[in-house]
Order: sequence, then structure tokens, then C-alpha cells
Amino acid sequence: MRNFLAIVGAATIAFLALGWYLGWYQVSSQQSSQGKQSLQVDINPEKITEDVKKGVEKGSEIVDHLRDKPKSEPSGPASTFFSPTTAPADKKSPADSRPNDNRGAVGYREPRN
Repeated sequence: MRNFLAIVGAATIAFLALGWYLGWYQVSSQQSSQGKQSLQVDINPEKITEDVKKGVEKGSEIVDHLRDKPKSEPSGPASTFFSPTTAPADKKSPADSRPNDNRGAVGYREPRN
């Protein structure tokens, strides 16, 4: 429950900071003739609607781009980590000197040199 309240609080603070940055609202302080302070909040719903529409359009463009992206072989250091590798025929690996009893085992992988 405490974690949920922390997430709600963080989301609220992020929403308020983003809204202030994007100009969704303005907060101003006014002093009345009697010496009292008053706080005034002006909300701009047209700006909020416009920014949300822009965000939805940008999000749909990103999703469409990711959907249309051709599937390619993964690249990077972890792309071949889980795929099986075989030693070249002309090069003898240290695994060749051991008995072959583990080569058919599930999860067995030739060591890299």
C-alpha cells in the first residue's frame, strides 16, 4: 500500500511539473486591499487538448514505425550468447579431447576460446 501511494505521489508531482512546463496552467499570487494573499490558478484546457492530441499522434507514429520495421537478426554482444555455437572442423577445441557424453545433454554448450 505504501509503494502504491508513493507511485501515485510521484505521478502527481510529475504531472504538475509537466503541466507547468508546457503551460497548461499558471499560478499567480495577488494581494487584496485588506492585506490578504490570494492564490489564483488559470487553467488552459485548449492547450491541454492540443498537447494531448500531439502526443497521441506522435505515439501512433512510433508504434506504426515499430510495426513496419522489418524483422532482422539481432545484433550486439548478447545476440549470440544463447544460440548454440559449433567449433570449425579444422580447429580442434579443448572439448574434442573430452568424452562426448555431455554433448547431447539439454543445455550443453561448447566453450568459446
